[in-house]
Amino acid sequence: MKKIILKRTRYHKLPETVFGIVVSMTFSCIASFMFTACERQELLPEENDKTLFPDSEKTTSKDFSPTWDKLIDRESPITDGVFIGTRYLGVQNWLSLASPPYLYVGATFPQSTFATSFDKEVTDGKYPIDLLFNFSIPYIGRMENPRGTEYLQKMKEAVNSDEYKSYTRSFQPYKGRLANLQSLSNIESCFPDNKDFGKTLEKITRQEFNLNHIKSLSIGEIVFKGFTVSMDVPAQGLFINTPSNLTDLVYIRALTYGVAAYFVIASDHSYKDVLTAFKTSFVDAYEKPDGVLNESQIILLTVSDVNQEADIKASFDDLKRFVEKPFSNGQLYGYPIFCKGYSAQDNSIFEK
Repeated sequence: MKKIILKRTRYHKLPETVFGIVVSMTFSCIASFMFTACERQELLPEENDKTLFPDSEKTTSKDFSPTWDKLIDRESPITDGVFIGTRYLGVQNWLSLASPPYLYVGATFPQSTFATSFDKEVTDGKYPIDLLFNFSIPYIGRMENPRGTEYLQKMKEAVNSDEYKSYTRSFQPYKGRLANLQSLSNIESCFPDNKDFGKTLEKITRQEFNLNHIKSLSIGEIVFKGFTVSMDVPAQGLFINTPSNLTDLVYIRALTYGVAAYFVIASDHSYKDVLTAFKTSFVDAYEKPDGVLNESQIILLTVSDVNQEADIKASFDDLKRFVEKPFSNGQLYGYPIFCKGYSAQDNSIFEK
């Protein structure tokens, strides 16, 4: 059943839909209602957040770590590099603002900030860099004066090229996984490198979900990998004039772009049933009247462009559309989800 999104703007703290008003008006009535043990069989007692459940304190363990059940797994850390797909995400129309650094192949940073804050970029002059875009038919561009602005121009040229137009994208997820969340309070723990994003997703679910009669809470992630941009190391080295701290510097040798979806499901079925539905056909599970997901609720955040601001959606139809057309028929190429670093001194792979 599709629900209307309740939004909080950056300037208002009140719900903006009739549902939100009704929730506020009926809070005192809800406060007298308790779930039966049968209905709450998979939820921790501390799920009784005072906004949605009465009479108990919020005591969920901060040590919670999700146990992920892999649906699809094509991960290759050595080949792909460091995953940075969640680190800088924000949510549209919420105070959780995206904070993506502008990354480009050839950009150089101290080891301490590489794949974390990506600040303190070393902007000393570099030799020209040849860029390789691994489309089905590879595209090659050249940065004469390697800088972020020139990289952006080369990206525009690449995505307007005939090679990009003939580029065949993968419609198989790179990664898909699901975990038993147990409590909405545990969402934050699922995003250890971006707790603000996790907190915002928790707030949205608390505002959206009606948790009466639910038996399980699940959290999921689906990632699609697109193309990679990489570089050849200039024969004479990266910098025209060698920096004094060369041994401490790491440069971006490759960036892989992709799109991602993160979602929370509140279901009147067990987590095991929800997991089985995703392993078979989640589409059948929500479209069929007797399907496991037919009466379940979902909050879905999709991230598809370099701004890294997640769109909020609230139906399994939205998830289906994302899975079927993750790159919107080539209109989007995504945002940096993997970063591969090499030592500026000896071109060895940097391991964070």
